[in-house]
Amino acid sequence: MQHFIKSLLTKSLFCFIFISHLFGTSTTEIPEVDEKLIDTMLSRLIYGAKCDEMAMISHFDPSVLWVYDKDKINIQKIPAKIRYLRFAGRILSGGIASGNSTYTSADKTFIYTLSGTNLEVKSICDKQQLVLKNYDKEKEPYNLKLRQKGGKEIAIVINVANSMKEYVFAFKEIAPFIAKHILEYDKDSYSKITLVSFSNYDVKDYDDVFISSEFVEDTKKLKVVNSQTKLVNYALIQAMSHFTKDNGLKKEIFLITDGDPNDMRNVEKMLYLTKNLNRNIVKNSGGSKENWVTIHTLALNKNLDALKEITLATEGNFYEPSSAYEFKKLLLRLSNNGKDVEPREINVIVPSKTHKIYDPDNPDNLKGDRYSGENAKRVGK
Repeated sequence: MQHFIKSLLTKSLFCFIFISHLFGTSTTEIPEVDEKLIDTMLSRLIYGAKCDEMAMISHFDPSVLWVYDKDKINIQKIPAKIRYLRFAGRILSGGIASGNSTYTSADKTFIYTLSGTNLEVKSICDKQQLVLKNYDKEKEPYNLKLRQKGGKEIAIVINVANSMKEYVFAFKEIAPFIAKHILEYDKDSYSKITLVSFSNYDVKDYDDVFISSEFVEDTKKLKVVNSQTKLVNYALIQAMSHFTKDNGLKKEIFLITDGDPNDMRNVEKMLYLTKNLNRNIVKNSGGSKENWVTIHTLALNKNLDALKEITLATEGNFYEPSSAYEFKKLLLRLSNNGKDVEPREINVIVPSKTHKIYDPDNPDNLKGDRYSGENAKRVGK
């Protein structure tokens, strides 16, 4: 009898897992966001980087070369298949000028010193050192970007519920231009992007990227799932966990969601926590807003007043695009420091003559089907 019950339970569990997989759900419970979780996950943002909290990162990717303390490596002799260098438990990604020929990484874990073509890398916490010979600053090999000033660390948090299908597709279309605006247009600035997707069942963190092609590859992995439309507060906290206090980078989140006017409890809680977070950030920054987190929201549903409150509380911009065209236009402008972009960036895929995308800025240039011409609403600075 016990064997029969055990067998029945095993089969039931298997069926549950199979059905969960079939419908895109996950058995992993998403943590509930509260003050304690924020204090733990966002310690590096609120209080600054601490050596005892630095996590080692394991990379078993064949494109990652592990290098070690006291190594002296000729970059020109590294195999062609290598794309990244892992040292002292982290992937090296360069840094921002912090002195005479010295640069500090955005996460405050490494100091880089450039002497001619020799690049010395020193781990701030455990003092390990590495020398890379024949380093070319202009070519920025192996993601080692040494820039003169800080730019932005941007987290894009996107809802992948099934109701977002059209906008997830539109997001993928313009991803190359978003990345170029943030990562490439100012060659003197150091910036990075983190992509975080969420649904009612799962929060997926794609980690920091510094190269446009990698961001595009991450967006290609996005898949919509059969999920309720609601704000998952944990996704925002996960995104902010990539930010570091006093690293010279402006901190912004692009929140993309259609939301649910009935999901007020979640949103109102996030409003309260966000206000407290920025208040603590300013307090621990000596009254300065240099580490302030700004949330810009593209609300793809109406009457999302609570989301608007979160956005305005962080001094961000709140948009309500009425079509996929306006969504792309606004998101591209946001990624381009508020400046308009070229029409070709919005009309990424050139449609046939009878299905030309409607351009509200040039309504005469229309010979076929059109999206709604209603202008998007924008509230904020």
